[in-house]
Amino acid sequence: MLRSLDVQQVLLQSNAVERVQQVQQQQTDVQQKHFEAQLAEEKRELREKVKDLEETERLMIREKEERKKRDENRGKRKQEGTDDAADDLSADEPGGKIDIRV
Repeated sequence: MLRSLDVQQVLLQSNAVERVQQVQQQQTDVQQKHFEAQLAEEKRELREKVKDLEETERLMIREKEERKKRDENRGKRKQEGTDDAADDLSADEPGGKIDIRV
C-alpha cells in the first residue's frame, strides 16, 4: 500500500519524467532532421560532380574533334603542296615548333 507521501513524490517526479521524455523525443526528431539535411547536401554535391564530369567529357570530345579537323586540314594542305613552315607554328599548341633563321 502506498502512503500519501509516496503518492506526492510520484506526482512531483512525474512532471520531471514527462519533461525528460519530451526532450528525448525532440532530440531524436532533431537528429533525424540533421541527418536528412546532411544527406540532402551530399546528394546536391554528387549532382554537381556529375554535371562537372559531363561538362568535362563534352569539352574533351570537342577538343578531340577540333584536333581531328585541324589534322585533316593540314593533311589536305600537304596534299595540295601549300603547307608552309608557318602553318606548323600554332600558338594554341603546346610544344610547337619555332623556326629561327640567322
